[in-house]
Amino acid sequence: MHPPAEFRTSEIMTSSLRDRIIGPLAAALLALSTAPALAEDAAQIGRALAAASMRDWPVAEAEAARSGPMALDLVLWQRLRAGQGTWPEYRDFAARHGDWPGLALFYKRGDAVLRADLPPAEVIGWFGARRPDTLNGALALIGALQATDPAAAKAEIARFWTEQALNKAEADIFVAAYGADIAGLHDARLARLLDLGEWQAAQVALPLATPAGQALGKARLALQSGQGGVDKLILSLPEAQQQDAGLALDRFRWRVWAKMPELARDLMLERSTSPEALRDPAAWAGKRADYARLALRQGDWALAEKLAAGHFMLPGSDEFIDLEWLAGYAALRGGAPDRALARFKALEAGVTSPISVSRALYWQGRALEAQGHAARAEAAYRRAADYKSAWYGQLAGEKLGQPLDFATLGGQRAGGSLPEWRGSSLRENPVWQAGVWLIAAGEPDQGQRFLLHLAETATPEDIGRMARMMLDMRLPWHALRLAKAAAAKGAVYPDAYFPLTGLETDDLGLPPELVMAIARRESEFNHTVSSHAGALGLMQVMPDTARSMARKIGEPFDQRRLTRDAAYNARLGAAYLAGLRERFGPSVALVAAGYNAGPGRSARWLGEFGDLRGEVDPVDWVEMIPFDETRNYVMRVAEALPVYRARIQGRPVPLVPTWDLTGGGVKPAPEALRIQLARSARPLPGPRALAYFAAGGVLAEVLGPVPAVPLDQAAADPAAAGGAITPTRPARAGASATR
Repeated sequence: MHPPAEFRTSEIMTSSLRDRIIGPLAAALLALSTAPALAEDAAQIGRALAAASMRDWPVAEAEAARSGPMALDLVLWQRLRAGQGTWPEYRDFAARHGDWPGLALFYKRGDAVLRADLPPAEVIGWFGARRPDTLNGALALIGALQATDPAAAKAEIARFWTEQALNKAEADIFVAAYGADIAGLHDARLARLLDLGEWQAAQVALPLATPAGQALGKARLALQSGQGGVDKLILSLPEAQQQDAGLALDRFRWRVWAKMPELARDLMLERSTSPEALRDPAAWAGKRADYARLALRQGDWALAEKLAAGHFMLPGSDEFIDLEWLAGYAALRGGAPDRALARFKALEAGVTSPISVSRALYWQGRALEAQGHAARAEAAYRRAADYKSAWYGQLAGEKLGQPLDFATLGGQRAGGSLPEWRGSSLRENPVWQAGVWLIAAGEPDQGQRFLLHLAETATPEDIGRMARMMLDMRLPWHALRLAKAAAAKGAVYPDAYFPLTGLETDDLGLPPELVMAIARRESEFNHTVSSHAGALGLMQVMPDTARSMARKIGEPFDQRRLTRDAAYNARLGAAYLAGLRERFGPSVALVAAGYNAGPGRSARWLGEFGDLRGEVDPVDWVEMIPFDETRNYVMRVAEALPVYRARIQGRPVPLVPTWDLTGGGVKPAPEALRIQLARSARPLPGPRALAYFAAGGVLAEVLGPVPAVPLDQAAADPAAAGGAITPTRPARAGASATR
């Protein structure tokens, strides 16, 4: 209802209300289980984690010891990440569990306890392919390399000095140790720090730079920190330095901040000749898309294409996907379908998910139609229609007159029916085991963290197995997140990607597929979640809105129930949805946009872009929504509608995404649709069902016969951490074209 919901996940040991109240959780099943030993193991882990949350390590370890090695490692993982460990503990844990999640912090803490007297091979082995980002870590690695590979040591000295932000005390230590090796690198270091927006660290580095480096650095620092006299500093530079790519990036950011969009756009066009001229293409990409979309809305197709096409982003990134599509769309609208087709083919080659592949193929069809190639256009639409779990695949299917059949929805690539997890070798993976034990101990969100981490490197089939296990454990929100991870790799598992929860059987006075589509997007069906903006529960209702809706439908308002009672939250969210339908009619585009960004914006966009209920192309209308989050929200809600319509009714349904977008052109509120509901295949279980699952031992199947993993088994594969340049927000100064 408010943009966008960012889920708050507690630290591993937090005894959160969310985890205590979820009925179908593993811990609840274990509490009812006829396997006392299994239940006690989980209870002991839960007590150990609770003690660890209070940093009571002796009690945590004593409780964990009563359970076994996995419990001890979970507590140790938390203690080491808290910086409470010795060097041997860090070294040995990395050898056993180098593939666990959260290791960036783990390694940072471990680097802090490295000692100068450690054997060089031990230090080099600790880092592996990872590079240090702390002074102590760098000193340790450089010392080890100097004893074994002096050339590698010199390279690491140069890398660390030019890339890392240090305070004055740290910089002084490094200069004292390696001054001769870094004498010629101070200008490069200053430029790098300024590129990162680390202008305070850059001030420390400034005196070490050459006179020319200092002059350029002072101009950049003035821009970043909002100092006066910037124009004079820039104009005093030699022409070559005035064209410096880093200075251009600072000038661009300053113009954006100063609300000078035309000058910022002109500088963007001037610099969009190569990745080097932009210094960091990603730093320009967000505003590049904004300016291109603004040009589209103003009907300036040539400018929009020029802005979008000069992005220089690598295939696969979100920015590449958006900008490559924008360049193709602008070319198509500007009467150049040949250039558009080339862009849409490049987009297809650079993506893997059904959402993006179907988008590329659908627009290839549109470009081919514009060229007069009807047969080739139909072939492109047929390929796009293979991805009917995605909005553009559904639009292609509509063009071809195809229905949506839930039974065949996962036919793309490696998806389809969820594979069985029982008997799988996946169960021998220590990351899988840790995740399952966390779920059993009442920490489902942290358990999911382990499973999602495992999904990053797992095959789509193994991700499907984890998703099926989550459905078996009555955790549809975790199943959905895993299904999204599989979809990103090109495999759709419909049962988990569009799960049923029992909500679809409630009579809320609205089409059930609409309620399911909104809840899926808002909370992923997690009725206990809160957003940073304060939205609560299944439908992510703001407390003030919930209070108003409770009054409207005659229910008492209780804010605590918003994250405890899914049905209560659904009634209040549905009441708000009903109000949007009364205002905008059944158009899912207007209703979903209003739910996400506010009804005022839906009304404003009707005025700005035209009325999609009869005046303009509804697909174009959705693509012109200026907010990335809302545009994506509308597409994801719209694509879930026919899927849930088919799943709830238990039969294939006509594909009518255009009707859904426009509401059939209806502007007043229609009567509520009457749909005969099929009973959910997976309703939320009642007490009898819970008792059945406990007695049947679903959790015992998950946890019971898992082979023990030897403590000396090592699986080290740490991932390097990355970061993005973040624009600074200096104090505002006078506007200047020089800047």
